[in-house]
Formats: sequence, C-alpha cells, structure tokens
Amino acid sequence: MDKVILENSPKWKKQVIVQIQSVKGIAFEFLALNLTGYLFLSAYSLSGYLKGGENGWPFTGNITLQDLIFALHSVVITILTILQTAYYYKKEDNPGVSLWCIIVLIILWAQAILYIILTCIFGWEVIFTQEKLNVLYWMGYEKLFVTLIKNIPQVYLNYKRKSTVGWSIFNILLAFIGGILSFLQMLIDQINGKSANLVDMNIVKFILSWIVLGFDLIFMFQHYVLYNPKRNKSKAIKDEYQYMKE
Repeated sequence: MDKVILENSPKWKKQVIVQIQSVKGIAFEFLALNLTGYLFLSAYSLSGYLKGGENGWPFTGNITLQDLIFALHSVVITILTILQTAYYYKKEDNPGVSLWCIIVLIILWAQAILYIILTCIFGWEVIFTQEKLNVLYWMGYEKLFVTLIKNIPQVYLNYKRKSTVGWSIFNILLAFIGGILSFLQMLIDQINGKSANLVDMNIVKFILSWIVLGFDLIFMFQHYVLYNPKRNKSKAIKDEYQYMKE
C-alpha cells in the first residue's frame, strides 16, 4: 500500500503546475501514454485479482489488493493531472501530443481491442497457445512497453530546455521509493513461500519495477547534476514563471 500512496501522490504531481500555472515543462506524450498504460495495467490487475487462477481464467500471476489499488489510483490521478493540464494549457507554451505518439496510441488500442474481441469469440488460445501470452498478460506487456517509451519525451524535453523547472522532481523521488518497495514486497512474498519463482509471481510488476527505477535514476541525474538550478526551489519556480510571461 505504501507504493500506492507514495508513487502517485496528487500533492506532488500537481504542485508545480499550480504554482506556475503553465504546462511548458511537461511532455504531453508522457500524459497520453501514461493514461493508456495505467488503463491497461488496471485491466490486467482487475482481471487477475477477480478472475485469475482458481477463479476460472487462465491467469497465474499473483495480483494482490495493493497492486489493484495502485493501478486504479494511478488512473484517477493521471486523469486529474490531464484535466489540470488542459485547464492551464496555452498553445504557445506546449505543442501538444506529437504525431508519433498518436500513431503509437492508435496501434496499442486497436490491437488490444482486436485481441479482446477475438478472445471472446474463439477462446483464450486464439492467437498464442502459451498462457503467458493470452490477452490478460498481453495488456500487462503493453503497460511495460508504454512505461519503456513514455518517459523518453520527458527526458528529451528536459535535455532540450536544459532545465527541469516546471516539472516536479518529487513525483520521481516518490516513484523511485515506490519501485523499491514494490520489489521488496515481491522478495518478501517469495521468502515467505508464496512463490517459488520471484519473476513468475507477477512478471509485469517485476519488470515494471526495474524500468521505473532506471528512468527515475536518469531523471534524478538530470535534475540534481546536469540541470541543477543551484538556487532555492521556490525562487527557481518564480524565475521560470516570470520567464514564460515575457
């Protein structure tokens, strides 16, 4: 549960946008991909928690209540962030979602919907015979893919602006702690005998933790080393807002 509270704290996710009332420091691709990824993760987690394993569906991943709450909570917070971004959006501040991101989203949703329809008509083995490639796991793998690419636009935007002001580092710090706690939870579950294989407990959660930790380290390096404002944070935010008004 700590991972849920920490990683998607709305206080930190929306703090910088409220303070400077601008979305210049946020990559819109990140928001669009983030919502899609968490919707897929919610479907994966909800299916596994309610209908997996002994409950009737071919799904052996160990989905805990914490995993489910995390996914659903993340969807809500991401939607709130998008609504806030839309409220403060000004055309000159941000070019919006790029074409490549729109194409990726269309492909992801199209193939997911098609896979669901085919599974409903022809059964679980309509495309792949292996259990860990059925439609439930597939949505989890889509979340992994989204997580792998969603942070790249923000990394590039920080590099292009040579600044991380206007974008909250606190969310990254909390996500980093959440990723560590997530991995430790799986490790403790294995030690307690809930699974003989750490990866097989929840392969999506396992890989997701490492992807998140990797990108968080990149963001922290950008913020604290490459583009460290070397000033008081509140003053840096004020200066950035003044710069955007000019």
